[in-house]
Amino acid sequence: MNTDNIEKLVVELSNDPFNESLNFKVAEEYLSLNQTASAVSFYLRTAEYGTTREYAYVSLLKMAKCFETQNDRVHTVSNCIFQAVTVLPERPEAYFYLAQFYERQRQWQECYSMACIGLNAVKDSHPVLPGTTDYLGEYCLEFEKAVAGWWLGRREESIVIFKKLERTPHITEEYLASIKRNLEQIGATV
Repeated sequence: MNTDNIEKLVVELSNDPFNESLNFKVAEEYLSLNQTASAVSFYLRTAEYGTTREYAYVSLLKMAKCFETQNDRVHTVSNCIFQAVTVLPERPEAYFYLAQFYERQRQWQECYSMACIGLNAVKDSHPVLPGTTDYLGEYCLEFEKAVAGWWLGRREESIVIFKKLERTPHITEEYLASIKRNLEQIGATV
């Protein structure tokens, strides 16, 4: 475990403690070391002290992911994501996180609804976010919509979406495998 970089960043941050970019960098370093409690504290500082909505937004989403690794933090996870929605309601990433969250809870209508709302947010262009998220593009929301739709009795709609996704260029292998598995389970393979 290399902690040299984190030590340098913390020293730099001590000279500028409210710098959102530095707080975010420290959080990212702690996350890379799998020290989620420390990462959360610096993501929280970024969200609280920052002046850029994009930093606050990503920090809240990353906090949700950190809390998700802990047991029995369901309300904390959803609260972080919903706070992100209030920061930038026009962006799709938080809706994707909510759709995934509801999928894991087997709350299919909520999953479907969040995917649909997120798909509406995709229509606009957005500035690049600081840091990365698990959202890889519109197909992530389409996938969530298809999965939830199947459980809601929207079999034909799910098949149409999955088959469209199967032909989507630049889709990750993980998603492609999941799409094929879902089509097999639905009984819609060619």
